[in-house]
Amino acid sequence: MIEYRVRSVSLLNLVNDIKSERLIPDAYFQRNLVWRDIHKIDFIKTILLGYPFPQIFISKGKVDVKTMSTISCIVDGQQRTNAIAEFINNKFQVDGNYYSDLSDSKKAEFLKYEIAVIELDLENDDPKVKEIFQRINRTSNSLTVIEKMASEYSTSYFMLVAKLLSDQISIKSNNDDDFKEDPNIPQEFYDWAEKKNVKKFNTLITKKGIFTPREIARKVPLMHVLNIISTLLVGFYNRNEKVTENLNDYAEIFEERDEIIEQLEKAAEIIGRLKLRSKSYFYNKANVFSLIVAIASRIKEGERFDEGILTKELEKFENNIPEDFKLAATEAVNSTRARQLRNQYIDKILETAKI
Repeated sequence: MIEYRVRSVSLLNLVNDIKSERLIPDAYFQRNLVWRDIHKIDFIKTILLGYPFPQIFISKGKVDVKTMSTISCIVDGQQRTNAIAEFINNKFQVDGNYYSDLSDSKKAEFLKYEIAVIELDLENDDPKVKEIFQRINRTSNSLTVIEKMASEYSTSYFMLVAKLLSDQISIKSNNDDDFKEDPNIPQEFYDWAEKKNVKKFNTLITKKGIFTPREIARKVPLMHVLNIISTLLVGFYNRNEKVTENLNDYAEIFEERDEIIEQLEKAAEIIGRLKLRSKSYFYNKANVFSLIVAIASRIKEGERFDEGILTKELEKFENNIPEDFKLAATEAVNSTRARQLRNQYIDKILETAKI
């Protein structure tokens, strides 16, 4: 039985704990920030009206006997605490007013608002903390499949490699005290990852307009990368059906990781040098998936390409797209058949540009 206590905390004390880093709002098991302004505004209105909102869950953390302090983590309530902090920092208006526009009495009332808190008597790296987060969100539509998966498999080597490629993990700030990454991630992974160059692939996945900022916040590119890696390992399959299997199979050892990183970084480098226009047909999710997989597969075989010819052939194809390819790039794009069909066309283009 997990011990916990229910208490109330003033909004002011909660904000000050976050500012002083005694309370970590974005711990390793959390999702990214996804609330839109409309959600933040509606939530702040709730506080200004003095209405209650559901309790925030906090893990108490370990006592540091030297500093005589604890660092706690928010288990459930990140979006709400972020909205509070942003409103206080004048990031958005509510009913035409920034926080700084409120009268002193309104500010005092806002800061004295009592927040219901459930404090779990758990250390922040206790696996039960992550499990509680997952259970709280299990029946909710608020978390997507990949957000739940990223939390559940946060220490799987397969997930870690995909996070590295999709720029979803901080390698440089591996600090056990900030709990931004799972404390149970092996140090060996950080040592390995620091030596890997994935900048070209990071740029391709996050900076080319393939995914919207909201999709990036909701970890959509991470699922895309998990499927790219899985396809390179096992071939084409339907939707995401091989991802969970690989997350389990490669949880502790992923021997192919160096080869996969090298293939994908080289593929991204080639695609970057093609100078495709920013709105290129090949920069949509389905087509860039197929382009990356096709190029990376041929790189594995040691093939090289005349990039001038490859650019011209891709542009020529874009100007006269076959009807079956159009269909495979717009409907049921993640089916085995659609992925195979797109690959057949792109593979023929690569064959013409092969040196």
